[in-house]
Amino acid sequence: MNRNPQLPRSSRQETLETDSRNRLAPLFNVELFELRPENLRDKGIDIIGEIKQDNAYTNFRFAIQLKATESVKKQKDGAMSYPIEVNNLQYLLNFGSPAFYILHDHPENQFYIASVAEVYRSLMSKHRPDQLPKTFKVKFIDLLNKAQFDRIYKETFDNGTLLKKLSSHIRMQSQNERPPTGFVIDELQDVYSVEQNIAFIEQVGHHLLNQHALPQIVDIEQRSHPRGKVSAIFNMICGVAYLHQANLFKAVELLKLAYNDRDSLHPEDRSMVAYQFFHAKYLLGLTDVEEFSKVAAEIMANEDAGTFLQLSNLHNQFVASKEPDQGKKLRTYYEGAMRIANKHPGFHDMRVVAYAKVLHAEAILLLHELAKNSLLTMGRKVDAFYDLVEADWLKFDEQFLNQLQALYGYALKHRNFPALSNLMMEKIEWEFAKIYHFHSFCSWNKDTLSIGTEVIEEDRVLLEKFLTDIDKIAETYDRLQQRENQFNCLRCKYEILDFLGNTEEAAQITEEMKTLISTYDMNALRRTYEQLLQGDIKHRKFMADLTERRAMVDRIAKNSGIYEHLYKDIDEEMNRVLKRQPEWSLTELFPLSYPGEKVSNE
Repeated sequence: MNRNPQLPRSSRQETLETDSRNRLAPLFNVELFELRPENLRDKGIDIIGEIKQDNAYTNFRFAIQLKATESVKKQKDGAMSYPIEVNNLQYLLNFGSPAFYILHDHPENQFYIASVAEVYRSLMSKHRPDQLPKTFKVKFIDLLNKAQFDRIYKETFDNGTLLKKLSSHIRMQSQNERPPTGFVIDELQDVYSVEQNIAFIEQVGHHLLNQHALPQIVDIEQRSHPRGKVSAIFNMICGVAYLHQANLFKAVELLKLAYNDRDSLHPEDRSMVAYQFFHAKYLLGLTDVEEFSKVAAEIMANEDAGTFLQLSNLHNQFVASKEPDQGKKLRTYYEGAMRIANKHPGFHDMRVVAYAKVLHAEAILLLHELAKNSLLTMGRKVDAFYDLVEADWLKFDEQFLNQLQALYGYALKHRNFPALSNLMMEKIEWEFAKIYHFHSFCSWNKDTLSIGTEVIEEDRVLLEKFLTDIDKIAETYDRLQQRENQFNCLRCKYEILDFLGNTEEAAQITEEMKTLISTYDMNALRRTYEQLLQGDIKHRKFMADLTERRAMVDRIAKNSGIYEHLYKDIDEEMNRVLKRQPEWSLTELFPLSYPGEKVSNE
């Protein structure tokens, strides 16, 4: 019986909700949360919460809609289903900050929680947007425990931080005459405007390329959409980054845009974008090697070509030179490379490339002359001339490895990590070449006029170590996404396995090369791959050529009646009588200086 008919009555549900609110509030840690009741014209929010950080209020807020029940039975999985009004759900979504439904099971005094975002996703998975029901049963399964309080705090903090960053960008952009084209929010909740991203690449893109920060460039490009027409420099920087990461179709797309707008570029950039554009097309197989070589030569011959292209042009001139004096030819190349390197003393990457090319050219010449000097010594048990050749060679080998190590130290000092892998591969190629050269000289069979196939144990052990090293270098190239270099690692590994006679393992490597080509559409390498399968391998070609030349010497000796002298031992006295000395185009390797640097050879 109502003893006060003129006073408002209290319903059982209101009593439950008041009791639930009183029990809920103490569960929130007052060091982290401040709860305030939303009791002024409440339209669907019971509590507004604010999080604290370092004892300071943040104004990062969340909403709670509290429900209470004493009659809903638990399901077998311990969950409870409770209906909510869909218009209330829409209202909470409009809050713009994290919002949560909390259900109090009064008999058990347990609180359950469900994120409004999760409830909305569940609703939309079951109903079309234009056919939403008035009420929707929410399945409450998560108890309100420490993990859920941590979740409330984190979601509120992340959302507040994001809104703060976004608001600062909007305020900054509102000061500009042109409205922003869009904002990008990355996985770390950092906010970027498209205009800022583009300006950043335009301003520091060259530096990022020089620092090999290719993933950063690609990441920024991918966060710069939507965008309209952008500068040629932006497209060029991003296109080069994609090219070096073997995303060839994207590289061609961006480089073509830069190439079409190349008149706006600095002359050096103009040459660079033209070269990289045609290089990307070549790698995709859109142009053949002859056409690419012709276009590249024209670009590199331009007086406005940048230092890297100048260096490439110098190398092409060196290769094409008909100068018969190999020492003079190599010196001309060396002096040209040093002039280019010394024009920009602080351009460390270019110096590494220049010196590596010089060392590689010296290696080719030294190995060629090693074979020339050793040709007539093959098959002899004792040959004082061969001893002289070997002594000279040991000096060259020591100089080469010392200079290579010094260059490695220089690249390491300047954090040129791709160059480190390149130099490690240069050393492996050098060591492998030495092994198959000396194997050929020492394994000549005068009866069959052929080179033996049995590799001595010492060489086999060393080559197997190189195979392990190559795997590590290939992994580095894979992380750096340098697919051409990764392919060359596989090629070198295949050649070593072929030399060792490990045909099964070599066949596995060919499958890896094939997969790499197909995955990254590196169609230009398909020709190299096919030639490799047909036996176009450095050690095979060298051994075949050496065999032919030595067999010709044997035939001439037989026809001249001096065959019996061909394989006789030659001691030091006889060699002095014959006045034989090894012939080398170099007396020592050219010096490689590092201006203002102290580089260790250790």
